[in-house]
Amino acid sequence: MDVRPAAGPDGRHTASGRTDRNAFRVRIAETARVHGIGHILYVGDRPALHHTVEEALTLVSPGRAASLHALQDPAMMRRTLNQAGVSRVNAVVVRSMSAARVWLESLPHPAVIKTGPGHGIDIIRDIGAAEAWLAGRPSLPCVIEEFLEGPRLIVDTFTHAGMHHVLGMTGAGLTGGHLVHPADLAEVPAAAARATVRALLDLTGLESGRARTHVVLTPQGPRIASAQASPVPGPVARLRTAVTGQDPGAEVLAVLAKRAGPRFLTGRG
Repeated sequence: MDVRPAAGPDGRHTASGRTDRNAFRVRIAETARVHGIGHILYVGDRPALHHTVEEALTLVSPGRAASLHALQDPAMMRRTLNQAGVSRVNAVVVRSMSAARVWLESLPHPAVIKTGPGHGIDIIRDIGAAEAWLAGRPSLPCVIEEFLEGPRLIVDTFTHAGMHHVLGMTGAGLTGGHLVHPADLAEVPAAAARATVRALLDLTGLESGRARTHVVLTPQGPRIASAQASPVPGPVARLRTAVTGQDPGAEVLAVLAKRAGPRFLTGRG
């Protein structure tokens, strides 16, 4: 079933204002409840609609909010992984400028600072960069953690009934800039990366939906750098589509077609 916002005079589908997005979110959630729909998918490239669909998913499944927090909040994700002994990374949560200064002066450089979901990542390469960051009066609390050295992977997954399917692994080089699909990996590190990502999704309790996990292949093994749910397709998905001939929606539907075909909502705009 395809549910979209009403088309404008030019035929394009939009959700312009906050009121429109709220109404659209409620409409999606109510449609899913009434028809017993298990998945709500948006495969377009508009960030606002991705957020709206994600909010609708949380309305349908309130328990999803806790999973998303554990997956996307830097402090919660790192604590979840470290406590489980999976993808261990040295990290500390700091809640004051004085504590941030102490840690940035004592930790080896480069160091990574994460100020929360969607708020960006700063790489501190020396004391001068640390002073500049502190002078900017950043928002707190934040997570300060070790910089992960090694080739980077972008792992896209789709979860159905708690089962995590890897849609693709894209190489991002050493800096995360140049993309290569599929990633040029031997089977052992590829299997280790898949296992680490699935462990993260299990630990956070994700039961359904798409996720994108950034992995660094360090000398100690794969380490999770960050993760997000319902990612905007962007260049990674476009590259994968060019290589495989399948767009992101078709990849997900192919997974569902193999598993008893649950009902779903899709949208593109």
